[in-house]
Amino acid sequence: MITIVGAGSTLAATLVPLLIEETEAPLHLISSRPLPYQNERIRMSVLDVTDKNALKPAIMGAHPQTIINCAAMTNVDKCETDRQTAWAVNVTLVENLTRLARIVDARMIQVSTDYVFDGLKGPYAENAVPNPISYYGKSKLAGENVCLSGSSGAAIVRTNVVYGPPSERPDFVRWVIDALESGTPIRVVDDQHSNPTYVEDVADAISRIVQRKRSGIYHVGGADYMTRFEFAVKIAEFFKGNVSLIRPVSTADLAQTARRPMRGGLISLKAETDLRMTMRGIESGLASIRHAMMSKHSNMVGPGSGIE
Repeated sequence: MITIVGAGSTLAATLVPLLIEETEAPLHLISSRPLPYQNERIRMSVLDVTDKNALKPAIMGAHPQTIINCAAMTNVDKCETDRQTAWAVNVTLVENLTRLARIVDARMIQVSTDYVFDGLKGPYAENAVPNPISYYGKSKLAGENVCLSGSSGAAIVRTNVVYGPPSERPDFVRWVIDALESGTPIRVVDDQHSNPTYVEDVADAISRIVQRKRSGIYHVGGADYMTRFEFAVKIAEFFKGNVSLIRPVSTADLAQTARRPMRGGLISLKAETDLRMTMRGIESGLASIRHAMMSKHSNMVGPGSGIE
């Protein structure tokens, strides 16, 4: 049994079908809302993950061999202003899951972020010393430490700027595409560096960690290192949008509540060698998105429409 906490997340939506395909394990999905899965290997628990009195019987009843935590408060500015909720989701939840993992003798896999670093010397390898500069980063690092110290055989998967096919939760790519389609000018920072990561690569890494029973910290980042502005321009060029709608702006000019790492991003050499992965670059990721969008459109149009 594999329990996935935060099963309504974008990452989990990619991870669930992958685990169904690549493993024989039954899946136990924990989400704050019902999810439309119809598979005999999937069971659902709908609950508030911050309610440990509801979480405990759900985990104990499933008795999983692996717990994967995809739940997080990821709004960086909101974490800065609502620190109580950020800590409850990013740290206390991990404490509760780690405690339950010990009871049922399950392995923990915790999803984290490059925001645990200060962004002075990125991209970062796994042995780099964390130094978060935002409350989001501090809470995620605290969650990592809880997981690693409290659960034997735990694994941390750090990633950054995750994007993927259109979903209920829009990401950076969807935001740029929507702006281009509506002709809306957008301002994008030209001094924050990262390596945008296709969601299937993150899911693939987690699946391989599960199957190979790996532990420790793994960095999963895309093959291309660039600024957010450069990423937005590549999206516009790939989807033949109006590049002039994308306007560069400095992080300082945006006056955001929380500080951001300027040179973040992750070096994925360990994942590539130990998990035998190849991280895809922007062109490959955007091509996958286009294929998913075309497939969705084709299914919506249906047969006999006259559209090839």
